[in-house]
Amino acid sequence: MNLRGIDWIWTVRGRIAVEPMQSPAGAFDKLDPMFHEKGTSYRVDGDTLSFTKKDQLPQDKMSVFDHGTLRISDGTLRYEMTSRALLACFLAPALFFGVGHIGVAIDGWRNPPELAAAKEAAEKKRSRVKAEDVPMNPIDEFLGAAKPEKKKEDKKGDEVGKRKRKPSMTTAYVFMGIFFALWVLGRILENVLIHKRMRRLLTGESLALATDEQGFRQSGYPSPRQAA
Repeated sequence: MNLRGIDWIWTVRGRIAVEPMQSPAGAFDKLDPMFHEKGTSYRVDGDTLSFTKKDQLPQDKMSVFDHGTLRISDGTLRYEMTSRALLACFLAPALFFGVGHIGVAIDGWRNPPELAAAKEAAEKKRSRVKAEDVPMNPIDEFLGAAKPEKKKEDKKGDEVGKRKRKPSMTTAYVFMGIFFALWVLGRILENVLIHKRMRRLLTGESLALATDEQGFRQSGYPSPRQAA
């Protein structure tokens, strides 16, 4: 089954230029630190590097990806990485949409319009009768029994209101928006980060050194390399 037309949902692709005189083995040696995380296994076959991740740790910079390939040809590194997390974030809105509609449909089946109208009419009729309008038993009044408090009625009314609250799609729409935003953010951000990380390693720049220099630039102090 060819999924090329839709696999962009959970697959990140890109290309990076490498030095023309650099061999695939030399380029993969520079990228080697990326694949030393726990749960990561990889192998190099000529101009292609394949990796697989299992039980990734949150500290892993590539934890969102499950497997992928990197291929070098004609001075260009082409990478393709798949992520089950991206697929889950993309499918989650459909799940919440379906669950929300199922809840609304079940409520409509259990409470058809005729029954709902009858319940509402009965509730209105009961609400017209106030506790103050109901005469107390003479014996209770003689013994000094307290009259019904209005607060209790209000509390009871709130409980009835909660029970009368019908299922709606509002909650489902909120979760749909959250997970779709997570998918869009992850789909764009992860591609940018992995591209930048590999480009730095291919140019011979240490990721730790690059991070330190960026911190020095933001603080206004010269980096160790600049001071030397």
